[in-house]
Amino acid sequence: MFHDALKSVPSRTEAGDINVFIETPMGSEHKYELDPSGLFKIALSLPDGMRFPFGFGFVPGTEAGDGDPLDILLLTDGPVPAGFLIDARLIGVLKMENEEDGQMVRNDRIVAVAKLSRIFSDYDDLEQMRSGFAWDMERFFKTYNAMIERRFEVIGRGDRSDARKMLEDAGG
Repeated sequence: MFHDALKSVPSRTEAGDINVFIETPMGSEHKYELDPSGLFKIALSLPDGMRFPFGFGFVPGTEAGDGDPLDILLLTDGPVPAGFLIDARLIGVLKMENEEDGQMVRNDRIVAVAKLSRIFSDYDDLEQMRSGFAWDMERFFKTYNAMIERRFEVIGRGDRSDARKMLEDAGG
């Protein structure tokens, strides 16, 4: 079964990059989640005119503080369909927290660039991106969380060494 096959995928590639499993493609107006059965389901529909500005997924073989695989935002040259595994390199982290069961908990998002990207190939750190790029991503999450009526805060940002530490702490 597809879901069982994903369990055997390591967090890192043989070349030392990271594996990223795409759940929600860039440009999607729906947030998809991988169901325990191995099928995708629509977890949320975004308001008219709102789309995911990046690929969203996770790093297989990891476990973040919330018990789920480590969340990742993937920068690519165009949309990558849900269910694809992409080689990527870390460039930073968006440090965030949101409400779960009445408590504010950390829910950071690692940011990575697809290895095959030509558009983002020269970027090694989140701070190298165009002015306002990280702010745009943070604004997306603020709007997304407001839409589902969940408290949300941006805590800060981190560079690629912070992202590497988060990956290591998550077992990757």
